[in-house]
Amino acid sequence: MSEREPRDVARIVKDWLKADLATRFPTLSVALELPANWTLGSGPVLLVEDDGDTMGMWPAATSPTIRVTSWTSGRELKYVHAALTRLLTQRIPGIAKLLPGTGILEARDDKTRGDLASFTVRARARTAVPQ
Repeated sequence: MSEREPRDVARIVKDWLKADLATRFPTLSVALELPANWTLGSGPVLLVEDDGDTMGMWPAATSPTIRVTSWTSGRELKYVHAALTRLLTQRIPGIAKLLPGTGILEARDDKTRGDLASFTVRARARTAVPQ
């Protein structure tokens, strides 16, 4: 029996959102890490992170919780609204299913003073045999 490995669901979601939202929001960056030089006044960033999972479907699949957070200078929800809608209504290659998680939560980053808005989705992805 071949060993199986989890897919990098956060990277799959990041790459898909980056391509999907590029035309609608050409100044939006989509990343796995907040750029170290991001400050108030910088362009908007949509950050995609993996919050882990219970491994309840291992070794056939994983079910990570994916958190998407927008970093903006001033309260701007259009990026997370668009991302949430697209993730829950479109099929993403490499991910079997995306299910609702938390609704949109707002906050402010103490360090940068950036306005944050985040949500989560629950993913299901089949594991893969390494190449």
